[in-house]
Amino acid sequence: MTQAVLTPPEVQAGTAELELSHVDVFYGKVQILFDLSIRALPGQIVAVIGANGAGKSTTLNLIVGRLRPSAGEVSFRGRSLQQRSVEQIVASGIACVPQRRRIFSTLTVRENLDVGAYVRRHDKRAVQATLDEVFELFPVLERKANEMGGVLSGGEQQMLAIARGLMAGPRLLLLDEPSMGLSPKLTTEMFVDIRRIARAGRTVVIVEQNAFAALSVADRGYVLEGGRVALEGPAAQLMRDDHVRAAYLGA
Repeated sequence: MTQAVLTPPEVQAGTAELELSHVDVFYGKVQILFDLSIRALPGQIVAVIGANGAGKSTTLNLIVGRLRPSAGEVSFRGRSLQQRSVEQIVASGIACVPQRRRIFSTLTVRENLDVGAYVRRHDKRAVQATLDEVFELFPVLERKANEMGGVLSGGEQQMLAIARGLMAGPRLLLLDEPSMGLSPKLTTEMFVDIRRIARAGRTVVIVEQNAFAALSVADRGYVLEGGRVALEGPAAQLMRDDHVRAAYLGA
């Protein structure tokens, strides 16, 4: 499919918080991403949608340094991430909330949050401020701070996973399939929380199969097909696109 670029001039002129520029990625001899370019401006929510195998999770693994591009550039706040380790990338201000939550089920809610704050453990004032923010965003976590993560409901575990990511104090939050396993009602509530996180000054990149939920809160969207950007543009415009509606929105 020919790539359709819907980028307005004012977005192109902005300074990107995150930028992937003409990236190729291989698993062994198999190419997974092809000439991929994605950018997120400060404070934006960017949705990356597509079917299974489209390259969405690979894109996140690339950003956090678990994979290296064979061509192209990945930069954060204007600085290349190419030679940085995963730990250095996290310390620079990027946090990733993985699929299926992956909380520590045998630790309490508070202990899970303390693990998230490990990279900032020497700045106790900042950690406490973020903890206060997290408990304001997700009051149920404060009420259940001493309960084991494994006894929380699916929705509460997803809140905990996101909160644990926030405890690292990121400027950029990456979310991999945050609606997975959630009911439609909990999905709606989760994406409201994601919008609140962005309004607090963070940039958020969401990788999602639930295209409607992701595009409903996003400022900008990218459609991946076969490891390539097939469509990109303002999220509201993508929701009106005939191809997106037919392929991803059930319309």
